[in-house]
Amino acid sequence: MIFIGITGGIGSGKSFVCSLFKEKKIPVFHADEIAKEISERPDVKRELVREFGTSILTDEKVIDRKKLASIVFAEHGKLQLLNSILHPKVFLEFDAWKQTLASSNRYGLAEAALLFESGMDEKLDYVLSVIANDELRINRVMKRDNVKSDVVLSRIKNQLQSQELIERSDFILQNNGTKEELKPRIDFFDVLFSSLTQRKELQ
Repeated sequence: MIFIGITGGIGSGKSFVCSLFKEKKIPVFHADEIAKEISERPDVKRELVREFGTSILTDEKVIDRKKLASIVFAEHGKLQLLNSILHPKVFLEFDAWKQTLASSNRYGLAEAALLFESGMDEKLDYVLSVIANDELRINRVMKRDNVKSDVVLSRIKNQLQSQELIERSDFILQNNGTKEELKPRIDFFDVLFSSLTQRKELQ
Protein backbone atom coordinates (compact mmCIF):
# COMPACT_ATOMS: atom_id res chain seq x y z
CA MET A 1 0.00 0.00 0.00
CA ILE A 2 0.92 3.60 -0.38
CA PHE A 3 -0.31 6.50 1.76
CA ILE A 4 -1.28 9.88 0.40
CA GLY A 5 -1.69 13.00 2.49
CA ILE A 6 -4.67 15.26 1.83
CA THR A 7 -4.19 18.83 2.96
CA GLY A 8 -5.29 22.36 2.15
CA GLY A 9 -6.14 25.62 3.83
CA ILE A 10 -9.25 26.17 5.89
CA GLY A 11 -12.33 26.17 3.68
CA SER A 12 -10.56 24.54 0.75
CA GLY A 13 -12.89 21.54 0.85
CA LYS A 14 -10.42 18.81 1.80
CA SER A 15 -12.92 17.07 4.08
CA PHE A 16 -15.45 16.82 1.26
CA VAL A 17 -12.71 15.50 -1.03
CA CYS A 18 -12.01 12.79 1.55
CA SER A 19 -15.71 11.92 1.73
CA LEU A 20 -15.70 11.26 -2.02
CA PHE A 21 -12.72 8.93 -1.65
CA LYS A 22 -14.55 7.16 1.19
CA GLU A 23 -17.41 6.46 -1.21
CA LYS A 24 -14.85 4.44 -3.16
CA LYS A 25 -14.06 2.44 0.00
CA ILE A 26 -10.69 4.13 0.51
CA PRO A 27 -9.68 4.27 4.21
CA VAL A 28 -9.04 7.77 5.56
CA PHE A 29 -7.17 8.79 8.71
CA HIS A 30 -8.54 12.14 9.93
CA ALA A 31 -5.63 13.64 11.87
CA ASP A 32 -7.57 16.68 13.06
CA GLU A 33 -10.40 14.57 14.44
CA ILE A 34 -7.92 12.31 16.20
CA ALA A 35 -6.22 15.39 17.68
CA LYS A 36 -9.57 16.48 19.13
CA GLU A 37 -10.07 13.08 20.73
CA ILE A 38 -6.55 13.13 22.14
CA SER A 39 -7.07 16.60 23.64
CA GLU A 40 -9.89 15.21 25.81
CA ARG A 41 -7.67 12.56 27.40
CA PRO A 42 -7.28 13.50 31.08
CA ASP A 43 -3.50 13.84 31.00
CA VAL A 44 -3.50 15.85 27.78
CA LYS A 45 -6.34 18.07 28.94
CA ARG A 46 -4.44 18.88 32.11
CA GLU A 47 -1.42 19.88 30.04
CA LEU A 48 -3.54 22.08 27.77
CA VAL A 49 -5.15 23.82 30.73
CA ARG A 50 -1.74 24.36 32.30
CA GLU A 51 -0.42 25.99 29.11
CA PHE A 52 -3.50 27.90 27.92
CA GLY A 53 -5.57 28.49 31.06
CA THR A 54 -8.91 27.32 32.40
CA SER A 55 -10.77 29.62 30.00
CA ILE A 56 -10.42 26.94 27.31
CA LEU A 57 -12.84 24.72 29.26
CA THR A 58 -16.62 24.85 28.99
CA ASP A 59 -18.88 24.62 32.01
CA GLU A 60 -18.98 20.88 31.34
CA LYS A 61 -15.15 20.75 31.59
CA VAL A 62 -14.56 19.86 27.95
CA ILE A 63 -12.22 21.74 25.62
CA ASP A 64 -13.86 24.78 24.02
CA ARG A 65 -12.47 24.52 20.48
CA LYS A 66 -13.39 28.05 19.48
CA LYS A 67 -11.82 29.53 22.60
CA LEU A 68 -8.64 27.52 22.16
CA ALA A 69 -8.49 28.52 18.48
CA SER A 70 -8.89 32.19 19.36
CA ILE A 71 -5.84 31.92 21.62
CA VAL A 72 -3.51 29.96 19.36
CA PHE A 73 -4.35 31.83 16.15
CA ALA A 74 -3.80 35.18 17.84
CA GLU A 75 -0.17 34.37 18.60
CA HIS A 76 2.05 32.18 16.42
CA GLY A 77 4.06 30.81 19.33
CA LYS A 78 0.91 29.51 20.99
CA LEU A 79 -0.01 27.55 17.87
CA GLN A 80 3.42 25.94 17.80
CA LEU A 81 3.04 25.03 21.46
CA LEU A 82 -0.33 23.37 20.85
CA ASN A 83 1.07 21.45 17.92
CA SER A 84 4.07 20.24 19.94
CA ILE A 85 1.67 18.75 22.49
CA LEU A 86 -0.72 17.04 20.06
CA HIS A 87 1.20 16.10 16.92
CA PRO A 88 3.52 13.42 18.36
CA LYS A 89 0.49 11.66 19.82
CA VAL A 90 -1.36 11.90 16.51
CA PHE A 91 1.61 10.30 14.74
CA LEU A 92 1.48 7.34 17.12
CA GLU A 93 -2.21 6.89 16.34
CA PHE A 94 -1.48 7.09 12.61
CA ASP A 95 1.17 4.39 12.85
CA ALA A 96 -1.23 2.16 14.76
CA TRP A 97 -4.03 2.84 12.24
CA LYS A 98 -1.85 1.75 9.32
CA GLN A 99 -1.29 -1.59 10.99
CA THR A 100 -5.05 -2.25 11.08
CA LEU A 101 -5.54 -1.95 7.32
CA ALA A 102 -6.07 -5.01 5.20
CA SER A 103 -3.63 -5.71 2.39
CA SER A 104 -6.61 -5.61 -0.01
CA ASN A 105 -6.82 -1.82 0.32
CA ARG A 106 -5.46 -0.11 -2.78
CA TYR A 107 -4.10 2.87 -0.86
CA GLY A 108 -4.79 4.93 2.24
CA LEU A 109 -5.32 8.62 2.84
CA ALA A 110 -4.38 10.87 5.74
CA GLU A 111 -6.23 14.18 6.02
CA ALA A 112 -4.44 16.90 8.00
CA ALA A 113 -4.78 20.67 7.91
CA LEU A 114 -1.21 21.17 9.16
CA LEU A 115 0.34 18.28 7.29
CA PHE A 116 3.56 20.03 6.28
CA GLU A 117 3.83 22.14 9.43
CA SER A 118 3.61 19.06 11.64
CA GLY A 119 6.08 17.01 9.61
CA MET A 120 3.46 14.37 8.84
CA ASP A 121 4.41 14.53 5.15
CA GLU A 122 7.55 12.58 6.06
CA LYS A 123 5.34 9.62 6.95
CA LEU A 124 3.60 9.61 3.56
CA ASP A 125 4.43 8.58 0.00
CA TYR A 126 2.71 11.51 -1.71
CA VAL A 127 0.76 14.66 -0.85
CA LEU A 128 -2.29 16.07 -2.59
CA SER A 129 -3.25 19.65 -1.75
CA VAL A 130 -6.77 20.95 -2.23
CA ILE A 131 -6.68 24.56 -3.41
CA ALA A 132 -9.47 27.15 -3.61
CA ASN A 133 -9.50 30.92 -3.93
CA ASP A 134 -9.51 32.91 -0.70
CA GLU A 135 -12.88 34.60 -1.22
CA LEU A 136 -14.61 31.27 -1.69
CA ARG A 137 -12.81 29.78 1.31
CA ILE A 138 -13.83 32.68 3.54
CA ASN A 139 -17.47 32.41 2.49
CA ARG A 140 -17.50 28.66 3.07
CA VAL A 141 -16.09 28.93 6.59
CA MET A 142 -18.31 31.88 7.55
CA LYS A 143 -21.34 29.84 6.57
CA ARG A 144 -20.07 26.60 8.11
CA ASP A 145 -18.83 27.95 11.45
CA ASN A 146 -21.06 31.01 11.77
CA VAL A 147 -18.06 33.32 12.22
CA LYS A 148 -17.06 36.69 10.79
CA SER A 149 -14.62 37.14 7.93
CA ASP A 150 -11.85 38.56 10.14
CA VAL A 151 -11.84 35.34 12.19
CA VAL A 152 -11.41 33.27 9.03
CA LEU A 153 -8.68 35.58 7.74
CA SER A 154 -6.70 35.22 10.97
CA ARG A 155 -6.73 31.45 10.55
CA ILE A 156 -5.74 31.67 6.90
CA LYS A 157 -2.75 33.84 7.82
CA ASN A 158 -1.54 31.19 10.27
CA GLN A 159 -1.57 28.45 7.64
CA LEU A 160 0.64 27.83 4.63
CA GLN A 161 -0.44 29.91 1.67
CA SER A 162 -1.71 28.29 -1.51
CA GLN A 163 1.46 28.93 -3.51
CA GLU A 164 3.62 27.21 -0.94
CA LEU A 165 1.24 24.25 -0.80
CA ILE A 166 1.45 23.97 -4.58
CA GLU A 167 5.24 24.04 -4.51
CA ARG A 168 5.54 21.41 -1.78
CA SER A 169 2.85 18.97 -2.97
CA ASP A 170 3.02 16.14 -5.48
CA PHE A 171 -0.53 16.69 -6.73
CA ILE A 172 -2.94 19.64 -6.78
CA LEU A 173 -6.73 19.55 -6.83
CA GLN A 174 -8.46 22.83 -7.66
CA ASN A 175 -11.80 23.13 -5.85
CA ASN A 176 -13.40 26.37 -6.96
CA GLY A 177 -16.43 24.81 -8.62
CA THR A 178 -19.39 22.70 -7.64
CA LYS A 179 -19.40 19.34 -5.93
CA GLU A 180 -20.51 17.67 -9.15
CA GLU A 181 -17.54 19.17 -11.00
CA LEU A 182 -15.24 17.72 -8.37
CA LYS A 183 -16.32 14.09 -8.68
CA PRO A 184 -14.64 13.33 -12.07
CA ARG A 185 -11.37 14.66 -10.66
CA ILE A 186 -11.66 12.27 -7.72
CA ASP A 187 -12.19 9.46 -10.23
CA PHE A 188 -8.96 10.50 -11.95
CA PHE A 189 -6.94 10.51 -8.74
CA ASP A 190 -8.43 7.20 -7.66
CA VAL A 191 -7.11 5.57 -10.82
CA LEU A 192 -3.77 7.34 -10.47
CA PHE A 193 -3.23 6.37 -6.84
CA SER A 194 -4.23 2.77 -7.56
CA SER A 195 -1.67 2.61 -10.36
CA LEU A 196 1.01 4.06 -8.09
CA THR A 197 0.26 1.33 -5.56
CA GLN A 198 0.61 -1.35 -8.25
CA ARG A 199 3.88 0.16 -9.41
CA LYS A 200 5.28 0.10 -5.86
CA GLU A 201 4.26 -3.53 -5.40
CA LEU A 202 6.12 -4.48 -8.58
CA GLN A 203 9.35 -2.83 -7.49
